[in-house]
Amino acid sequence: MSGAIAAVVFDMDGLLLDSERLYLAAFRQAEAATGAGADDALYARLVGTDERTGMPVLQAALGEATAAFAAAWEARTKVALAGAIPVKPGVRDLLAALAAAGTPFAVATSTRTEAARSRLGEAGLGGFAHVVGGDAVARGKPAPDIYLAAAERLGVAPGACAAFEDSEAGTRAALSAGMRVVQVPDLVKPSPAFAASGQIVAGDVLEGAGALGLIAVTA
Repeated sequence: MSGAIAAVVFDMDGLLLDSERLYLAAFRQAEAATGAGADDALYARLVGTDERTGMPVLQAALGEATAAFAAAWEARTKVALAGAIPVKPGVRDLLAALAAAGTPFAVATSTRTEAARSRLGEAGLGGFAHVVGGDAVARGKPAPDIYLAAAERLGVAPGACAAFEDSEAGTRAALSAGMRVVQVPDLVKPSPAFAASGQIVAGDVLEGAGALGLIAVTA
């Protein structure tokens, strides 16, 4: 794809907010409490998904222990996410640069919309005019619905949007939507095969933005 980027869409957990470590800690605590058989490999399969997509994965892995584990994970996640969540490196600088350039931006997250707005506000990232949560679309990531909805809210064709993601599920969603995608891996690194799916793989959002030409790259 070529042409100027007219808007940018960001994932939230693991991309804007350093929250995946909190989810993983709660996941491990829930396993310790229930002995359901949930390991880190299972967690990796859930990263970037919403409840509709993730629950069948849990059920297939844990069977009858799913309900108890899910309840324990939810309870511990609420505790882990209480208060402001740290912001990932480079995020504030990139958002400021986009705002200064007049480039609109939005969030597309598997988290429910109101919870996402609350977490962004608590982290000092309340400047998003558009936040599209997993509850706002028919299908969650890796389906493209949430990125198509974000582009529609921005009034920009998907092909003129850049998307920033950390997870494989989210990256697949943005690629399927026809966006130019930067993947900034967090806890789960992409396999060599997936890293060649058409996205830019970057160490942080500023590196990715520089590769897209959204900001000037300094030596």
